[in-house]
Amino acid sequence: EIIMDKKEKLKVILIIVLGILLIIFALLLLFSEEKDEPALTQSSKKEITPDVFKKDIDSILQSFGIKEEWKIKTDINSKEGYTFTESVLIPADIQTINLNFDLSEYFAKNDFTSVTTEDAKTKNIIMEIFRIKDSVRTKYAKLNFIYSQKAVRNVSEVCIVLDSVEYIDFFDAGKILNSTEKVSVFLPTGNDKADYQSMIADNNKNYLLKFFVGGSNDITSDFNSDMKESLLKQRIRSVSLSYPNASGIVLYYTKDRSEFAEKIKSEFRKNNMQVFSDTLFTEIRADENKVSRLFSEIKKESEKGNRLQFYIVSFSGKDFEEYMKRIPELKKPGIKFLTANDAAGKLKNLFNEKDRDTVSVK
Repeated sequence: EIIMDKKEKLKVILIIVLGILLIIFALLLLFSEEKDEPALTQSSKKEITPDVFKKDIDSILQSFGIKEEWKIKTDINSKEGYTFTESVLIPADIQTINLNFDLSEYFAKNDFTSVTTEDAKTKNIIMEIFRIKDSVRTKYAKLNFIYSQKAVRNVSEVCIVLDSVEYIDFFDAGKILNSTEKVSVFLPTGNDKADYQSMIADNNKNYLLKFFVGGSNDITSDFNSDMKESLLKQRIRSVSLSYPNASGIVLYYTKDRSEFAEKIKSEFRKNNMQVFSDTLFTEIRADENKVSRLFSEIKKESEKGNRLQFYIVSFSGKDFEEYMKRIPELKKPGIKFLTANDAAGKLKNLFNEKDRDTVSVK
């Protein structure tokens, strides 16, 4: 029994010693991390010189589509004790709350603070920026933003039509269709897709219909070249009655079916339905980096001066999540999004009849 008591005591002592060592090790590790973290943070911060400050501010303004020529030169003798002052004309469609947020976020990250005042009548804003060092606040910069009709962002309006929504997971489709973003969808017309049709209708989503024109032996097409005129008219009439809220029809056909396609277009128009052939839209077919490809196309065409853009794209649930996260990078410089219904109304002002009916594939 005495031997057993000694063994038990040794076990207890060993456990206590190991416990103490673990506690000491944990405290040393914690102390080390707390000691190193400020040094890492401090060393990672870049020095904000007046030139760096100006460059950073310019970068933020450019992200809102604000042009260099909208800046008003400031007399060097009127800086009121500030290191940097600038007055900038801004377009009427910029919300200063968004501009103020991005600038304030930059100031907070770089040891600055700001005071913003807004003119109740003009809505122009003045931002006074102060540098904080050793708890001392000193004048540093002053920014004056002035709304002006001379400042106009000539950027695109974009219509995006989502294709093949019925082939993605029902839950993911629900998240897409519940979104408040302005997108249109192709409505599936098959009887086996009634649940997706109902979801589109329940969410009041703007939709288009698509049909394919084929030859006499093409059983997969919606309209065949050997179709009797009476049957053609009956079919189109049925479509117009079944889908009165459709914003339009996208018609796919090859060049050798052009004459027959024109007859179909004419008949749809007689039934008060807008028709587009397959050359108005740019179709994004990339399997990977689909959102990046779409955004790249939109930015490129906007810079080229294309005022109204149309796209067809198939998104997975994951693709749409990425789209939603990144959409501010297009909206910030002023790019606007339209449903197909709204976009169709603008076509008449931009294209002639031939172009208006004409989707390119990329």
